[in-house]
Amino acid sequence: MDNFVDEIKEIALQLKKINEMAYLQYKPIVCDLCSRIAPLNEVEHTLDAMLDFCADDTVLELFKELCRHYYGIYPEMIADQINVYREVWDAE
Repeated sequence: MDNFVDEIKEIALQLKKINEMAYLQYKPIVCDLCSRIAPLNEVEHTLDAMLDFCADDTVLELFKELCRHYYGIYPEMIADQINVYREVWDAE
């Protein structure tokens, strides 16, 4: 039983590291995208990729920041991305 618990702890640590790496990778990308008006496909691609990591609160905040910045510019795409987020991550 102790081995099983140790394996679960190791997996949890690995997930935490992966999420930290995702945050560090996406932070400058989000800052760049929010400093200009990027083409729709660039924003959409970034949000699509970020969705895999939105279980992590720090990455989710970056996702929200990008959505807020581009909502007035690409409202339909942003609404679609939010709906995908809800389908994947919102537990009901």
